[in-house]
This record gives sequence, structure tokens and C-alpha cells, in this order.
Amino acid sequence: MAKVIKNEDDQNYKVLLVEDEAADVILGKNRILDIWPDATIISVQSIGEAYSAYSKHNFNLILLDLNLPDAYGAAAVQEVRSFNKGTPIVVLTGMGTDMTVNQAIKLGANHVVLKSQIMNDDFKNILEQHVVETF
Repeated sequence: MAKVIKNEDDQNYKVLLVEDEAADVILGKNRILDIWPDATIISVQSIGEAYSAYSKHNFNLILLDLNLPDAYGAAAVQEVRSFNKGTPIVVLTGMGTDMTVNQAIKLGANHVVLKSQIMNDDFKNILEQHVVETF
């Protein structure tokens, strides 16, 4: 069972970053390491690769783009939830329409964040709110 915990600077969280745009991968990794310097980040470019990584690792958090080669829109959340029932999913999207946000939450995302907002302090608070300790 996963347990929500608060961030401590020395936490070595394991984060799955599902993103296919190279610039967004770099930005995402840098921001995560800014928040949690000891984090381990595994980056994949598709839902299929996410499944493979998930089957080999226990993640504390999943950051998920909604525009991937093998899934588009809120359906990406549904695909990840099909193999991941408990690890929190924070969606990172460039298209934050109300419909997209509502669908992503309805299908199992814990939070939706615009990519343009990940440098804000709120992003750190959102990650800390949703990260879980794995056993």
C-alpha cells in the first residue's frame, strides 16, 4: 500500500517521466532535480515504454504528457492506469482546456499542470502533495 509522505531534501524518489519531446524531457528532469536533487528519473517516450519501466521499478510518482506516439489526450491517463493502479499521476500538458483537465482527472490523474507552469513554486507543492513512499 502506498503512503503519502512529505518531502525531505535527502529523499531519493524515483520518478517516471513519460514525455516524447526532447526539450520538455530536459526541462522536466532539471525541474525535478531542482526540487529533489537525489531523485532518480527514468524517462520514456511512450505508454509502451512506460509499461516496461513500470514493470521493472517501483515509482513514487509518474509525470505524464498527454500527447504521445501511442496515446493522445486523457486516454493516455487511462492507458497508464490500466497497469498502474496506485502510483500518483501528475499530468504535464501544453493544452490545459477545462475539458482536458476534467477528463484526465476523471480517468485517474491526480493533478494536471500546464508545462508553462512547472517553474512556479506551485509545481513543487503539487509534486510534494502527490509523491508516495513505496515499500
